[in-house]
Amino acid sequence: MSIHPIRSLTIAACLAASGSGHASSAVASVQAGLEACAAIAEDADRLRCFDTLSSVARDKASADVVAISPDSAAATPAPLPDQPVTAMSSRWEVEPASKKGTWSFRAHKPNYALIGRYTDDVNMAPYDVFFDAVGDPYLGLDSVESKFQLSFKMKALEGLFGSDADLWLAYTQQNHWQVYNDDISSPFRETNYEPEVFVTFPTRYDFLGLTGRFVNLGFVHQSNGQSNILSRSWNRVYAQFGFEAGDRFNLLFKPWYRIEEDADEDDNPDITDYIGDFELVASYRMGSHTLTALGRTGFDFERGFLQLSWAFPVYQNLRGYVQATTGYGESMIDYNHNQNTIGIGVLLTDWM
Repeated sequence: MSIHPIRSLTIAACLAASGSGHASSAVASVQAGLEACAAIAEDADRLRCFDTLSSVARDKASADVVAISPDSAAATPAPLPDQPVTAMSSRWEVEPASKKGTWSFRAHKPNYALIGRYTDDVNMAPYDVFFDAVGDPYLGLDSVESKFQLSFKMKALEGLFGSDADLWLAYTQQNHWQVYNDDISSPFRETNYEPEVFVTFPTRYDFLGLTGRFVNLGFVHQSNGQSNILSRSWNRVYAQFGFEAGDRFNLLFKPWYRIEEDADEDDNPDITDYIGDFELVASYRMGSHTLTALGRTGFDFERGFLQLSWAFPVYQNLRGYVQATTGYGESMIDYNHNQNTIGIGVLLTDWM
């Protein structure tokens, strides 16, 4: 078969396609040219035919011929747009647009200061036992004190093992300060230290009308830095699941497993009986106001802890903060003590 009639056929097809006002006609014409070229037996003639068809299609019909065939257009999907950066995706950096790099400080848990916090039942038991043991005079604690929390995290590795996962280091410290108790020189009644390390895995799935945005897998140590009778501590491994509904509602579910200690070294062997096996945090934003509920309990739901808080605007980025709690474990020294508290102060960063 001679190449010249076939070459003339393919060129004519492309010229007709370039002059047509319909993209579908142009695609059909070029498709016919392709089939004609493919029918040529000789390799060299077939290659020259395809070259001629390609050149004419590019130079004469580029405005109309969008693809050689409909299948080839469908095989190259348009890139997906970036997902919007919400409060949760920004806080945990689960979207490419929300990544902030490594080794810089970010807020972790809420950072706040309660100027005044009142309890309806001061926990004197551990202090009475301690001072009786060491022979010191009775320690009188006020029912009103201040409470503040400092919490931050930093990313140690971004894109762990070539994936979207990130490695974080975090630290939370909570202080209970008898600042108004002049009789005992205003001491810090209790300080809790909570370092942790965890890996964040971005996710995106639907669950009960919410969107699952990440899973954290981590290890956390918590203690009060005391010794002897006043010492409290435990170690846990945990998984934390983050859900959101748009930019107004966040939900964090955090089950854990306590790492057992030797009986002669365990300061609080029954701590999970009071503080529980998991934590649930729900935050709802209404304009510049945020309502948050934090609950901890066991899977038997016999005991637990509930904290309700309200953050509201005061001045620029400074917000007022009201916090009320009930149940066991407001602090490590109070893990087995049931009380109700309420406090007011200022909030610097929230869960959202």
